[in-house]
Amino acid sequence: MNKLYGAVACVAALCLPIFVQAQDLEWKTVTKYNKAEAKKQLTDRFTKYVTFNTQSNDQTDKVPSTPGQVKLAKALAKELKKYGAKNVKIDAHAIVTGEIPATSANSSAVVAFLAHMDTALEVSGKDVQPQVHKNYQGGDIVINAEKKLVINPANSPQLSRARGHDIITASGGTLLGADDKTGIAVIMTMVQYLYDHPELEHGLIKVAFTPDEEVGTGAGKMDVATFGADYAYTLDGSDLGQLTDETFNAKSFTAVFKGLRAVHPGEAMNSAFADNLLMASDFHTLLPRQSRPENTAGRRGFILVDSIVTNGDESTVKGIIRAFTDEEMQGFVSEVTRAFNTVKAMNYKGTGFELTFEDQYKNMKTVLPAQVVNLAETAMRQEDITPRRMAARGGTDGSTLSFMGLPTPDIFSGQYNLHSEREYADVDVMEASLRTVLRLITLWDMQPVPQAEK
Repeated sequence: MNKLYGAVACVAALCLPIFVQAQDLEWKTVTKYNKAEAKKQLTDRFTKYVTFNTQSNDQTDKVPSTPGQVKLAKALAKELKKYGAKNVKIDAHAIVTGEIPATSANSSAVVAFLAHMDTALEVSGKDVQPQVHKNYQGGDIVINAEKKLVINPANSPQLSRARGHDIITASGGTLLGADDKTGIAVIMTMVQYLYDHPELEHGLIKVAFTPDEEVGTGAGKMDVATFGADYAYTLDGSDLGQLTDETFNAKSFTAVFKGLRAVHPGEAMNSAFADNLLMASDFHTLLPRQSRPENTAGRRGFILVDSIVTNGDESTVKGIIRAFTDEEMQGFVSEVTRAFNTVKAMNYKGTGFELTFEDQYKNMKTVLPAQVVNLAETAMRQEDITPRRMAARGGTDGSTLSFMGLPTPDIFSGQYNLHSEREYADVDVMEASLRTVLRLITLWDMQPVPQAEK
């Protein structure tokens, strides 16, 4: 972590109270907020965005990895300009940025809102046909009758809290794209709302739409310094009230085992034969089973082997380690090293052994100022939403950006059953996300700029 940024984060976390003036926060009254109209705009936008095939590709080093993301980027840039955004740009990596000019005379921090354009690899994102199921009253929602593809409270327990909500699904054979086009729809509806209601006072707001979150390559291409935000939020979360302020620490490991296999198996005894494939298999087997991902949950991390590849006399094992604390991470590193050294000791005829570790990302909680998280919680409470801090069992664009100097927790946006044909969006939760964001904007407008950031 950059020392200067660490100091700024410390000042923001420890020294800044949250200033709340309730009498100045009745933005819904001032702007005559219309929930039904907000839901219509969110629905119209979302059902349009999901028709763009923006599925990412993990078999290329290009960013963006697919041309559909460029098409959506151009459409979003055009829409930003339509609703008054300034300095709208699309960079070489299809990252869309823009800003909403301040309407307040207050000197406040510059806050940004981000969402990613790509969709997951597990299910096709081509020719998505969204279906809107209005006023859900319980029971089955039929996505595709022929495939007997349904969602209900049995396979999607969160639907038990969605009675009366509008639910959007795909039509079978594709994912929906709720991850993260719900976030894009919320942000763009926020942009239109601020354009339609200049009476709502706020500071300078930045927005960005990024590519290739699903393959982990997009956010790292962002020019954070030029973007010019002090704090940010991704809109890429799931259920009502979720606020993600923590992620795994992440490492990858590579273990290489070399041994002479080019010996006729009938003559292997008393020869130089050394089975590198067996070494790799033994290494995998010696890793602790209680630390595999299917045996852990909550704040317990895991070790997972991703691949074992044998090429002649060399076998390579690649894997990942995930842990919320440095202590747990060090314990897992020790376990992997112990298994590797055991295999090495068992195979004195082996011709080469190598174990390396590589840092991938760190827990963003260590660099998030308390203020950026606390204000999001306050915004939710003032919208009668119970905030629930979550620790993501993975990484986020926010974790990448946070370690690039832009503190970025994640706010819920109403996406469920991600990466599957049963994926769906809850329009009423999206509308609650929109209200949270608009409330949050008014709260930031009343916060003094930290001395260290002036």
